[in-house]
Amino acid sequence: MNEAACTLGPDDGRARVLRWQQLAAVTRPVSRRSGPIVEVSYPLDAHEELESLVTAERQCCQFVEWDMVRRADTVVLRIAADPGRPDDVEPLAALFGAATNEG
Repeated sequence: MNEAACTLGPDDGRARVLRWQQLAAVTRPVSRRSGPIVEVSYPLDAHEELESLVTAERQCCQFVEWDMVRRADTVVLRIAADPGRPDDVEPLAALFGAATNEG
């Protein structure tokens, strides 16, 4: 993984955060953090916008891994930092409101 830095400019960054917030307002995802991993569960109807956002994030935030997995009636976004750098997901955990759950 690369150094922990997003490559978006200030205006682009605000626009991207707004897209994530709009998706959350409509879909009410459930999120949690466990060490270097943040998981956010969305309803299936969020798949298209989620896929668009994840594709964009993979370009600008390459210091973490961005994966989507379908589980039953949800799509789970999994953001993983290098285990040796778990704090790399901290700003993303905050964005998604992911509380730490070590158990």
